[in-house]
Amino acid sequence: LEKGRNMKKLTWMLLALFALAAAGLRVLQNKTGFESTGLAVRGNLPALLLFAVLALAAACFFWASRSLPAQRDVAGGMLDCFPFRDTLSLMCAVAGIFLTFAGAALLLPSGGTAVLLSPLVLAGGGALFYVVFSCRRGTEPRSVALLAPALAMALYLVFTYRADASNPVLMRIYVEMLALCALTLTAMERAAFAYRNGAPRIYVPLSAMSVVLALTAATDQKSLPVTLLFAGWALVELGFLAEAKFE
Repeated sequence: LEKGRNMKKLTWMLLALFALAAAGLRVLQNKTGFESTGLAVRGNLPALLLFAVLALAAACFFWASRSLPAQRDVAGGMLDCFPFRDTLSLMCAVAGIFLTFAGAALLLPSGGTAVLLSPLVLAGGGALFYVVFSCRRGTEPRSVALLAPALAMALYLVFTYRADASNPVLMRIYVEMLALCALTLTAMERAAFAYRNGAPRIYVPLSAMSVVLALTAATDQKSLPVTLLFAGWALVELGFLAEAKFE
């Protein structure tokens, strides 16, 4: 048990360090790493350091999680693993959900694919809201509710990739793409706990990387709705990660 607590403290220290470093470097890259024509500056130091920080973060999170259960049948269901008894974790997750609601609502008037994406995000957030408060009340949530956020993230990733595919400057879009991939995988892994098939050793580092990448993507300030969405998703992951009970 003591080993589990030490592992969790280490994960939180690494998470704070890498999130601040990655977000700060992305801000510097956006200021100094692109020419007036929009092309990326070759050899830009913040851009190179950001690559290194993200790679190191992934390695450290997986290393710090090596003592967690690897077998998918070791962990219990959502109520066992995410009871949401801690008020701070609950507030963090709920605040994140409401930020995603705000982002989805502001995204809708932009038209185009947003007409499809906004309802998907709202549905995914509503499902998470139900899951969080079901666990808080001590009731096992319906398994299918965890599939809605995973589906919403997967479709958001597909539509965003299609919209950004025509952008020739990979440096502009790669953080957003990595963030959406990590968030999608995390949502899928979280859904596995609802079917008593979760793998903590996979979920924890994925969730931690989702926080780092989502916060980094939020600093791009692509638009207010997108910034709110990424900030909200980061808070949701923080809430679930803080509440996780895998010992």
